[in-house]
Amino acid sequence: MEIKIPIEIVELEDNSFHIIVSLQIGSIEGDFIIDTGASVTVIDKLTPFSYEPLDDVSEFNSGGVCGEINEVQLVNITALQIGNHTIENIHAAVIDLQYVNSLYDKHLQRRVAGLLGSDFLVRHEAVIDYGNKELTLKVSNCIAILKKLLYFCALNMC
Repeated sequence: MEIKIPIEIVELEDNSFHIIVSLQIGSIEGDFIIDTGASVTVIDKLTPFSYEPLDDVSEFNSGGVCGEINEVQLVNITALQIGNHTIENIHAAVIDLQYVNSLYDKHLQRRVAGLLGSDFLVRHEAVIDYGNKELTLKVSNCIAILKKLLYFCALNMC
């Protein structure tokens, strides 16, 4: 199943554009930068989302574009709302996005809650439509599959 989510294209500085999508984790809604260059989805450590630390690997080092090394914590987000669809069990890295938010505050008077990284975008075969300002994702529709299975079983008296 494909879902289409509205995106916002913002100009941070002259000829410096970012793509923003609104996500909700628990009761908290926040703006995420769609970042195809980020290998993993990132949550700003100052955003009060609820998440569970991963037991197997809870910390690793990560390098940013400028080569800096930041210590991050890997977590599991039990449910993420994007558009009208809920996606469960998303892994993300919690990191300090103070530098990014200082730029957003300076130029746009707003902040971002995180980065939607390539791990998420590749997994859901994301397509960015700049003209229509939409993000298209392929997601599984477990409820529809279960309904079809139950209907099939009812017909065949499983």
